[in-house]
Amino acid sequence: MNNQQTLQHQLKQAGSKIRRLLLLLNRYKEAYTIQGALLQLSELASHISDMADFYPAIHKMVSEQLHAENFYVVLYDSATENYRLQYFSDEKDQQLIASVPTSAFSRGLTGYVARQQKPLLCDEQQFQDLVESGEIQAQGSPSAHWMGIPLWRADKVIGVMAIQSYDSKYRYNEQDLKLFSSIGAHTVIALDRVRSRELLESTVKERTQQLLQINDSLQKEIKERIHGEQLQAALYKISELTASSQDMQTFYKAIHKVLCSLMAAENCYIALLDAEQTKLTFPFYVDQYSPAARDRPLSRGFTEYVIRCAEARLINSEQATALVEHGEIRRGMSGLNQPSRHSSSWLGAPLKIEQKVIGVIAVQSYESDYQYSEQELTILRFVSQHIAVAIQRKLTAEKQKLHQEELERKVFESTRELRQTNLFLRLQVEERKKAEQKLFYDANHDVLTGLANRQMFLQQLKQQFALNKRQPQTGMALLFLDLDRFKLINDTLGHHIGDAFLVESSKRLQSTVREHDLAARFGGDEFVVMLLNLQSQQDAEEIAQRIIEKFRQPYLLDSHTVQSGVSIGIAPYQPDYHHADAMLRDADAAMYHAKALGRGRYAVFQPGMRDQMLKALNSN
Repeated sequence: MNNQQTLQHQLKQAGSKIRRLLLLLNRYKEAYTIQGALLQLSELASHISDMADFYPAIHKMVSEQLHAENFYVVLYDSATENYRLQYFSDEKDQQLIASVPTSAFSRGLTGYVARQQKPLLCDEQQFQDLVESGEIQAQGSPSAHWMGIPLWRADKVIGVMAIQSYDSKYRYNEQDLKLFSSIGAHTVIALDRVRSRELLESTVKERTQQLLQINDSLQKEIKERIHGEQLQAALYKISELTASSQDMQTFYKAIHKVLCSLMAAENCYIALLDAEQTKLTFPFYVDQYSPAARDRPLSRGFTEYVIRCAEARLINSEQATALVEHGEIRRGMSGLNQPSRHSSSWLGAPLKIEQKVIGVIAVQSYESDYQYSEQELTILRFVSQHIAVAIQRKLTAEKQKLHQEELERKVFESTRELRQTNLFLRLQVEERKKAEQKLFYDANHDVLTGLANRQMFLQQLKQQFALNKRQPQTGMALLFLDLDRFKLINDTLGHHIGDAFLVESSKRLQSTVREHDLAARFGGDEFVVMLLNLQSQQDAEEIAQRIIEKFRQPYLLDSHTVQSGVSIGIAPYQPDYHHADAMLRDADAAMYHAKALGRGRYAVFQPGMRDQMLKALNSN
């Protein structure tokens, strides 16, 4: 094999690798688009709690990915075969839909997709064939192209989501259908999450209202059953204890004393949930037959039973036996090694802050001839609310006190350190400014060539694209450049010559574009240029030709003379672009077309190039 054949073979291998890389790039772009859509769906499900806001948000998200000005969602009940329209946005039939019964969807493309349980791309001819075959009935304004997918929950179709275009120039493809199907699959998950949260919020509101009504009723009952003066005095005492400067153990003893003035509370304890709500602590425990209980994980004791119920409970021996039989509780949860003596009557109330249980206060009697009554249950239920607030405030005050002391200590130490390091910090400020500037530059520029890197270019492209959307009169185009023979140069002469080749190429590129244009290294031997303030497409072509002429000139690299060239794809800005990535994709397709024509030239993007590139890549 002579040198020419070897070179041809190497060029063929390089072309094959480039095609595989382009295929992988397109697959990455497709996966990136789908991942972005799913992330948006996850955010919608996390933040939206009202179904009235959910579907418009889904529509907006789909429109950002696809041509979806006309979009609707219909839910389907397979048991009753009923269709329910959830959302409908259509440029032609928006007013008409109000007078159309939902059953009409069963006779159209929507019902066809639900029956077939498969996604569908349907153009005008396919639509006419389905009508003539009797599969569907023609309804509404005819569309140029229609795309619909079934919505699945488990193994059942629960609805159909569809978009349609009245513009014959715009047609959906299999890639659009794949993206739309992925969005639809995760839309059902998001829909269920939003519905669950909406139901939960409704249930919480309803339960809160019920608790408020119960509380009002209980307060009226308390006023009728107990002496108001005695209870009011106890509440004042509890309130005063919160502001006292005594330690927590003294505070709990004072609470116990107040409780003893209202009922028989010789045996009393306070149990609190820890921050993770997995463990019980007993900051206060007084019992005539056992020492203080030890901290323990949540289990099935009387205390946990009250926490689960979130309501005060009066439990006598018979009720305790029944709860044990039903598995609600287990006796002997004190955590002691010695056998526990069971109470004959137990009274416990949850300690709540903003309807959240933080612990339990309980009293118990071991005498069979003494049983707590409903009146004492009512008293404890009422008093527990004020005790919970007092405990919470006292604990907060203690934490604030400790925090203040710790803060003062840290401030003192920090002040001393700051005095010692003040001069050093002044010097560090300047060094840090320089470092930050360098970090910013390094983060946004290619290390080898000094051009803008991919991240910076994409950020600037999105900003300029958004500006062009608002001011389309400002001309804009993208150039996608691929250096010829780079792999051959790199493999033959070494990586250091390859790097020098890339540096010289970047200098030539920078010298041919205008000051307000942005040139960047996109990766490997690929470069991109964003041309701004163009008067016509001819301007972009002239700049591309200048670049080609510049790159045709020989390279002198470390005593080696190298010939190269560049293939350029041009994507002028068009109003029908929905996002910046589409321009970049089309510039890439045009570059691929230019390379296929023989390299060392440019090509302006035409719609057929994208399909041509995909076919070429798929064939490889």
